[in-house]
Amino acid sequence: MSEQRLPLGLNLGLWDRMTSWEDTVDIVRLAEELGYSSVSIPESFGRDGFTLCDRLLAATESIQVCLALANVFSRSPAVLAQTAATLDELSGGRFVLGLGSSTPNLVEGWHGLKYSRPLQRTRETIEICHRIWARDPSPYAGEIFKVSGVKLGFTPLREHIPIWHGALLENSLRLCGEKADGWIPTLVPVAAIEPGREVLAQAAASAGRPLNCVTVVPTMQLLVGEDPQQLLQMIKFGVAVYYGPPNSPYAKAAAKLGYADDVQAICDAYAEGGSAAAIAATSNALAGSVGIVGSIDECRSRVSDLLDTGIDRLLLSLPAATRRDCEPILEGIIPASLRS
Repeated sequence: MSEQRLPLGLNLGLWDRMTSWEDTVDIVRLAEELGYSSVSIPESFGRDGFTLCDRLLAATESIQVCLALANVFSRSPAVLAQTAATLDELSGGRFVLGLGSSTPNLVEGWHGLKYSRPLQRTRETIEICHRIWARDPSPYAGEIFKVSGVKLGFTPLREHIPIWHGALLENSLRLCGEKADGWIPTLVPVAAIEPGREVLAQAAASAGRPLNCVTVVPTMQLLVGEDPQQLLQMIKFGVAVYYGPPNSPYAKAAAKLGYADDVQAICDAYAEGGSAAAIAATSNALAGSVGIVGSIDECRSRVSDLLDTGIDRLLLSLPAATRRDCEPILEGIIPASLRS
């Protein structure tokens, strides 16, 4: 993108649970008109993420569209690479490939695949994508994938399509610093950003890359209203669902940032009573650390403060169903310093 855009993005979240596709397109066009840099769309066990990205790219002109995140188990590296190159070409260079290792629940329970060596699989997937976009047919011998002799049948618009990685723990952060172009954490406390940046910089330096080569793009829930308790309750649902299951990387990440007791309470409650009990056990402090709540003025101030902490781009999720609902929020939270 040649024009200067705002360091803000829109995360559509589970759009199909709250609004129609037509309204979703209108909301994305609004974000584009306001100067937002990107829109991201998730993928789990609902609609296909690449298809939705294609529709959004076709409906817009300048905003980036990111699939956030495609898991590295359900598609081969070649399928990920050729699909990304196709969308990037058709959109004039506006596609971003988000990658993550997902969870055993999704990979095994939904896709029926063995959840094994997720970090190594992510590393090799990124390396193979880079080789495919460079049209390099030479042999690649990884620990999981071994490919050779075939190259992409067309020249990609960009030889290096951005890859954003949903890293959470230190080893995956190091991989992100070594190989990826963006870090897109979700549902982790904002306290994770500064130490995460340090790990990214150290890993980048070790790999011979510039210290600031990874764009930091966290996703946060944005809820505007006058009742903080009610707003926090909505955030607690997501925290409980992702933090409660055994060996949750979200829970491990938050526990290392001073929320060990909060996390333990959620995990214990989840084990005894499922997600409903875990929601009740989620503290206001932890919920508030992964979201932005309050009046429009309070939210705008929080957005400004977050951008001043070293966040390169802030992705915002908001439960608003129509363009009319979204417009005062998306426009109102833009800090005065960013207004033209």
